[in-house]
Amino acid sequence: MKKWKIIILVLILLFSIYKVIDSKNLDIKDNVYIVSQSDVHEKKSISNNISDENDNQEKEKIKIENINKKTITVFISGEVKNPGVVTIDAEKRLSDAVNELGGTTENADLNKVNLAMKLKDESHYIIPKIGDNLESYNSETFENDIENDLNNKNNLININTASIQELDTLPGIGEATANKIVNYREEKGKFNSIEEIKNVNGIGDKKYEELKTLISIE
Repeated sequence: MKKWKIIILVLILLFSIYKVIDSKNLDIKDNVYIVSQSDVHEKKSISNNISDENDNQEKEKIKIENINKKTITVFISGEVKNPGVVTIDAEKRLSDAVNELGGTTENADLNKVNLAMKLKDESHYIIPKIGDNLESYNSETFENDIENDLNNKNNLININTASIQELDTLPGIGEATANKIVNYREEKGKFNSIEEIKNVNGIGDKKYEELKTLISIE
């Protein structure tokens, strides 16, 4: 009888131990989260969306920076290694543009050009050669020279197209001589040079000297 009591006690003890172990296993299972395949895809999708958003923000930032960054285009000739047109940041100097074209040649006279000047859009800069009889070049003087040339050209009397009244405004040319000029070009054709006006009766070397800076053929 005593033997059976011992067996029953052992069984009770074993059953109690089993219950304790099973309870712990349940606690562990409750805290375990198994990631499904759909969860993996969802997390990957969220990560990709964040990455794409960051890329878009970076591209937009670069786009805005490029818009705010103004550029200008200038033409540089003369003693530069690769004369030509260059587009550059508006805040850059002539030296920067020259460097973009390979720098100056050995013959460049840097004493006659201000490489520190700020650039102006659509301007032409000339790097002078040593020995050239030129003053310091800058965009303003060059543009003024062009403007003056154009103005002078516009003020010249075109002897191939001028009317009698226009020719009459020239010094030493009266209405009679103006008629002769018109008759000459109608008979002989257009003047090929301004000096050819001396072929008109009544215009000699002396009168030509007075006229040559006032007339043109185009």
